[in-house]
Amino acid sequence: MKSQLIALSSIIFLSTAAFANESNVNFPAKDNQDPLFIKKCEEFRKAKADKDIDTLMSFVPKHFKDTEDEKKRAIAYLSKKAEKFQKYVTSPEFEVLSQKLSTESKSNYAQVDIRAQYGEKKFVSDGCVFELTKEDGWIIIVASS
Repeated sequence: MKSQLIALSSIIFLSTAAFANESNVNFPAKDNQDPLFIKKCEEFRKAKADKDIDTLMSFVPKHFKDTEDEKKRAIAYLSKKAEKFQKYVTSPEFEVLSQKLSTESKSNYAQVDIRAQYGEKKFVSDGCVFELTKEDGWIIIVASS
């Protein structure tokens, strides 16, 4: 019984630690044209394509996961976004045609514009939007990415 309790405590600690990871929240960038945004967008999109909830949650600010209820809502929201994203990204014909930083964003926003094709005549415009925080770091706007 004691070993089961230790194992359960370890699992709870590890899952809490995974969701406590905020390595993708308030990350530094020199300005809204920093190539780091493309890297972070690629990481976010790969996590959506793989439905990697731990990585997706690392993009979510702490105040959206303070309570178990908030954490569950965030996970449900991210899972739904990942499922929609997977519909076209998992196509064998999916291909990114272009990926670039927008030069038309306000200085407190950064936008990665992606144009892709997933079929003979099926095109999609996609990307990621980031916002400069009051802590002088950047966060992804999950609803727009």
